[in-house]
Amino acid sequence: MGMSSYFGYRCPKCGSTVDIGATSGRPSCPTCGTTMVPNEGAKGSAANVYCPKCEASYSLVNSNKCPQCGAPFSSLP
Repeated sequence: MGMSSYFGYRCPKCGSTVDIGATSGRPSCPTCGTTMVPNEGAKGSAANVYCPKCEASYSLVNSNKCPQCGAPFSSLP
């Protein structure tokens, strides 16, 4: 079975959260082993983005806005 990535999950049992992870099956909690569920309160993630305000590029970041200045992302120039 191949690996897959997942973004923004939480454990319904102990409350642990994972922003970005990889697994060969269903996401399981790194703390207690329970199957994780999507986290509706996750802050998001982005790939191959650019911040025009501070001119920073990110290949993968666990935020839906620039971690340096808080501005919204745009596509890479």
